[in-house]
Order: sequence, then structure tokens, then C-alpha cells
Amino acid sequence: MSQSYEPLGNTELSHTRPASIQRFMFGTTYYPEHWDAETRQEDAARMAAAGVNVVRLAEFAGDLMEPQPGQYDFSFFDAVIEELALVGIDTIMCTPTATPPRWFTHAHPDALRVPESGRREQHGSRQHCCLASPDMRSYSRDITRAMTAHYRDNPCVIGWQTDNEIYCGVDACHCANCESAFRQFVRDKFDGDIDALNRAWGTAFWSQSYVDFDHIQIPLRSAPQYPNPAQELDYFRSLAQTAAHFQHEQVEIIRDTQPGWFVTHNGTFEHVDYRGLFGQDLDFLSYDCYPMFEHDPARRGMGQAYNCDRTRALTGNFMIMEQHAGMGGALHFATDTPEPGELRQMMYRSIAHGADSFVHFRWRTCRFGSEEYWGGILDHDNVPRQRYRELCQEGAELKRIGPEILGTSVQIEAAIAYGDNDATDAHATLTMGILRENKIGEVPHGELFKQGIAVGCVHPADDLSGLKLYVIPHWAYFNPAWVAPLQRFVEDGGVLVVGARSGTRDLNNNVVAETIPGCLRDLCAITVESYGKQNNTTARPLAFAIDGAEPVLSEHWYEELKADAGTEIVATWQTRHLKGTPAVTRNAVGKGAVYYVATYLNETTWQCLQPVLLEDAQLKPQLPGCPAGVEVVQRSDADKSLWFLINHTDGPVTIDDLPHGDELITEAPCTGTLHLEANDVAIVRQAHPVGQG
Repeated sequence: MSQSYEPLGNTELSHTRPASIQRFMFGTTYYPEHWDAETRQEDAARMAAAGVNVVRLAEFAGDLMEPQPGQYDFSFFDAVIEELALVGIDTIMCTPTATPPRWFTHAHPDALRVPESGRREQHGSRQHCCLASPDMRSYSRDITRAMTAHYRDNPCVIGWQTDNEIYCGVDACHCANCESAFRQFVRDKFDGDIDALNRAWGTAFWSQSYVDFDHIQIPLRSAPQYPNPAQELDYFRSLAQTAAHFQHEQVEIIRDTQPGWFVTHNGTFEHVDYRGLFGQDLDFLSYDCYPMFEHDPARRGMGQAYNCDRTRALTGNFMIMEQHAGMGGALHFATDTPEPGELRQMMYRSIAHGADSFVHFRWRTCRFGSEEYWGGILDHDNVPRQRYRELCQEGAELKRIGPEILGTSVQIEAAIAYGDNDATDAHATLTMGILRENKIGEVPHGELFKQGIAVGCVHPADDLSGLKLYVIPHWAYFNPAWVAPLQRFVEDGGVLVVGARSGTRDLNNNVVAETIPGCLRDLCAITVESYGKQNNTTARPLAFAIDGAEPVLSEHWYEELKADAGTEIVATWQTRHLKGTPAVTRNAVGKGAVYYVATYLNETTWQCLQPVLLEDAQLKPQLPGCPAGVEVVQRSDADKSLWFLINHTDGPVTIDDLPHGDELITEAPCTGTLHLEANDVAIVRQAHPVGQG
């Protein structure tokens, strides 16, 4: 096996990139191994009748395909694949490495993960094996090689999903294999120079200095006190590298065996660098979308939109490999069950926000195991009901609409910074009880979403052209290489918003030596003179106000600012020792402006600032005629725009002043007005004049 780790897929990752998919895939995850032949006998016909054209198979069936070491038996899935193919349904196969068989874990107990508690995990769940284990890597290569060789010439197997949800629901592994991988990671990073490591990690603190890389240990959070944040970030980077190398070996085998297959993986989870080698190895990323985890129906659509936008920021348009078909229930929780029409509504929201293909989870609700209350399209009794009727409606519509969607990109004018694994992991090493920047970013995204603004998420190194407003929600870790493109964005007319604490830590996760905001200081044209965390906002309330407006309370954090000459003061602190000092500033740069906010962007502070920012950025709702509760998303290519209109309300709505064109779901002309029932969706196809594009 080659040890080269050059990307094997598409390295040109951007939020604007359509997925490399030739047809719109629509289907369901299928576990035929959970059912007897009698229960399964109508499955293929029912799927075909619903318009299903693809299923996902085998991601947890390693014990069935390899019942004994090296003894492979694919006959069960051969028969299932053939039966599905007879009714026009293709198969996405999965490498079953998220759940290696018991014979493997019994023979190789040191391949089992070790959480921080030190108690080795046992067989019986999933994600129980360590991706750094040489035995696990060998098993992964062997089963991948056997499966791909067997299905090389089967035209009904069209692509592969690697593993399943890597690092989903698991703590970082602390086994000897991971410690060895961590030592090698830092040895490579610092070119074998232990003094360079000591300088980067600041090991002079608490007598941590190392004289040999073999002395390096995985940092622990309670043994006995706090770990070194620089060391912990490098450990998280090591975990990300382990995941990327583990997947790379599978991808290399798949592509060498049959170059015609596509390769994807279903995320997204912590300690995986999807914009790095992991994502670059894939033809497109897939996302497992579970909107019903949001228990407030009024916020559910907004949260789903944000999660899909975050996924699109990583590698571009994606595939939904799992999305709610019913209630999601496990040991400690159960979500709501989608109401009639909500299944279809949530599907179209995922598509509107960048899904180029779609798979429901799952076909039939299982009668056993830890997910026996995780609802499928069919219920436990195998009787088709409301969810199956909605599946049929979805399938019939997508058979017509799917080809229109492929090749289009989501159009946005405002964006929240997202997608940097180092920035996220750096915050996790030293949170100080503050919400992580990704959670804070949900606030401005949600408020812009409610106003009908075309909002999404974009990495700061991505293409910022076309954006009018860009928000950095408190990225303490900040790469100086991002400053130049941000400068160009503002000079060209963009409005940049920088949240407090941004630019305060360097690439080693240490506090910068410069006066903060560090590398962002010249762009923001302010300095932070002092700062503090707000632990009791009632006892010592801090409020700021824009001239003529009511003061709003800050929370989490405050900063005392000193503005450079020429920097405009947009809002001032109104209370306590900060009274009269700048709270929000504006620095004019070229045709645009940079706003610095000396506190956190909660709902109150953002709602106060949003009108000022929208006016400065000349941002308006995409379709002003839409009533509250109607979501608007535009996907476009050179020839057309597709306007998705999604009714979030519990009643009918009328939408005026729409683009003229064809409404694709009803196949009726749209002359400017549409009526939508509760949970309903419309898609208006607006043709571009020749040369508009």
C-alpha cells in the first residue's frame, strides 16, 4: 500500500462548487440484513413505486460479509443488489469499518479505543475501534480490497461511502496507538527539532520542557489539572490527520479498483479537517442532517438551513446521505416526529441549501438494537402510511425537478465565517465557559435568515466575491494569511464585521505578542486596551447604544477599545467604567468598511447592529413580497435561477411580487403570485436573458 497522501479527488474546494454528480440520486438507507425474506419481499417494488433510484447498503454489516477472518461471503448483498437493480435501483456500497466484527476485536483487543477515562471500550456499539491501530488499518484495507474486487464489474454499484460518520459521538482516543501517532505527528511537524516544539508549546510554563519526542504524551484534561492548549491543539490536529490517512487508504483502493465509482463520506463531526486531505480525497462530501434535534419548531428550519450552509462551506454542494424519516430515538432522547408535510419540507430545505442528491434514513424502523425507536419510512409493522405517501410524492417530483437542480450553486450575499478545523479545535482547548464561535455564528445567520437576506457560510480563504457582508464570529485562533483576502474584500466594497476576541491567538494556539486584535489590528483600526469576561451581567451590567437608540446589554465578554484617528465610533458603552468609550467602530477601507464589535454577537446585540450593517452593505431581502415565515433560497447556473419558497408557518400564505417563470412542482406558470399551504414548497424557474448568466 502506498504511503503517499496526495489528494485523490477534487482539491478545488469552494462553497460555490456543484457536486460532481451526473444525475440526481434519491433514495433511502437500507438494512436488508435486519429482516427475513418474507418481510423484505415487497421492498424493491415499494421503493421503485416511490421513485427511489438509489439505496445505501452494508455500512454496519462487516460480520455478515466476513463471518470469519479472511472468509468473505457477499452472496446476501449480491442477491439484494440484483433484486433492486431489476426495478431500476442502483446501490451505494459502504466500507463497514465503523463496526468491525467481534472476531476482530476479540483477536485484537488493543485496537479498541481508549477514552480519557482510561477504561478501554468494548464491542457492541459503533466507532469502538481506533483508526490509528495498525491492526484496524490492516482490517480496513483488507475488507475494502475484498469488497471492491468483488463489485468491480457490477454496473449496479455506482459509488462508495467510506466508513460511517467518523468521530461521531466519540471522545478523542488515548490509546498507545494514538500516542504513537501523536509523537510522529509532532516529530514531523517540527522536523525532529525538540527545541522548536518547546518554543511553540511554551513548555517553560509548569516545567513542561521535553528533551526527546518519545517523552511526549497525549494531553489529559484532569490528570491532575489543565492541559497545555498548544499541545492539545496539535493533538487534535493529529486526530484529524489519523482520520484523513485512514480514509485515504480506503479511497486509494476504491479508485485503483474502479475509477468510474464516485467516493463520498457522511459527516460532519469534530476533529475532522474536511477542507484538508479528508475532503480533497472525495468527489463530494455527504451530510447526515437531523433537523428534529431542534425541539423548537419555530427554530427548526433556521437551524437546518445553518447546518446545511456550514456543510456547503467545507467543500461545496453535497449529498444528504441521511435525513430524518421519523422520530429519532436512542438511550437518552427522542426527537419530535415530523408532522404531515414536514418530511418533504425538510427535504426541499436541504436541497435548497446545496444538496445535489438526497437519501432518507431509514427504509424501515428496526425492531431491535439501540435504534429501535429511530423511525423509518415504514413502521415496525411494515405497513406503508403517511411517511411512505410523502416519499412517493417526493420521488415523483424529483424525477422531474432533479435534472434542473444539478449544476446550480446557492446564491448568497452575506456570510458567516465557518469551516476551519483548527479554529474550532483551538477554541475547544480553552473555552473559558464561552460558547464556541460556530454556535455564536448561528445568531447573525439566523437573524439574517429571518429577514430574507441571502445568507450562507464561507471559509475566509474561500472566494468572497459576490458577498456584501462577511461576519467573523469571535475567531480567537486566526491565520494571518487570511488578512490579505479580507482586505481585498473590503477594498472592493464589502462590509466586514469582526467580533470581540478575534485574532488573539496564533497558529500554535498561544496568545499573540502584538496588541490585540493582533494581525487584524490595522484592518480594524483599533486596539483593545483591556477586556474581561462577564459572569454576572445582572450584578455589573454593561450596555452600549447607537446614537438615538435604546441601550442593549452585552454578555459573555467586553472590551475597552481605543480607536485610531479617523475611525468612526458607531456605538459607545453607556455604563460603569467603560462609559463613553467605543463599543462598536467602523473603519472605512477603499469602497467598504470594517466594523469591530467589542462584545459577543448575541441576539440582542446583533439585532441592534443589523439595520446599520444592512444599510451600509446595501443588503435587502431577496424577495420583499414574501411574508414572515416564508424561506427564500436561490440556486442558479448560467441559464436560470431556481427560487425555492418554503412555508414555515402552520397556515396558508400568499406570496406576491415573485419572479415570473414556471413553478416546477405544480408545472404551472408563475405570474407573480403563489399560494402555499402549511409546510408546502414551491420552486420557480426563472430563465436568464441571453448573456446574463
